[in-house]
Amino acid sequence: MDESADAGNILPRLRAAMRRLVSGVAVVTTYNGHEPHGMTATSVSSLSFEPPSLLVCINRSASMHDILEASGRFCVNLLSRDQEAIGQRFAGKPDGPSRFDAVGWTRLHDLPRLSGVQASIFCTKAAYLRFGTHTIFVGTVDDVEVGAEVDPLIYLDGRFLP
Repeated sequence: MDESADAGNILPRLRAAMRRLVSGVAVVTTYNGHEPHGMTATSVSSLSFEPPSLLVCINRSASMHDILEASGRFCVNLLSRDQEAIGQRFAGKPDGPSRFDAVGWTRLHDLPRLSGVQASIFCTKAAYLRFGTHTIFVGTVDDVEVGAEVDPLIYLDGRFLP
């Protein structure tokens, strides 16, 4: 069987399957030296508790990819259910530092931390691996800030759920 022909048949089914996978919504933030940058991501996962680490997968065509690749640190902000507008803002245009306009945030551990999030996980980039269209960034966890209530923003079937 021709593997390339088979791959063409698999992609639509894989997309349909992945739309059925529920994801929490995060905004990954960093600095490019002097300006904050961030983007919405649903490909975030706990990796290990020894050492404490997580991974984020970023499309190499994303405006923030090269900034994150050059940066030594990043913060994963897990959004609350009432923060859909923030998820939309950091997923769309404009990109760059203007995404932070009119959004509550502070600088903590020398990283941008969004206000009112479920949790903020501060990481040092430990490794990265380019695979296909994406880069997998592994971060060792330096600190964690956790909110009181568990009420995450959820993404399913191409949309945020209330």
